[in-house]
Amino acid sequence: MNPHHESTKLGSMINNHKENGNENKRILSQGFFEIHAKGHLDKSWSNWLEGLEVELLDNGEMLLSGYIRDQAALMGVLNKLYRLNLTLLSVNEIDQN
Repeated sequence: MNPHHESTKLGSMINNHKENGNENKRILSQGFFEIHAKGHLDKSWSNWLEGLEVELLDNGEMLLSGYIRDQAALMGVLNKLYRLNLTLLSVNEIDQN
């Protein structure tokens, strides 16, 4: 996988927080993500991929979706997809509000 040829949009997991007039950044504890990749994995891979739902698309691509607890877990999922030699098409954080 060549990162220069991949279209990746990482949702922001950083929230600005004002405390005593100072603006601090803090990591959000959880976000809902959709990860779009070329290739198929069957639904039995869901547990290994942090419990993400696996949706197979007719065009040979798949959509992984679900809550990811933090940035480390997100990177873990992305690294697993990389090690499986799957092409990452996009990563989006979905606002659930």
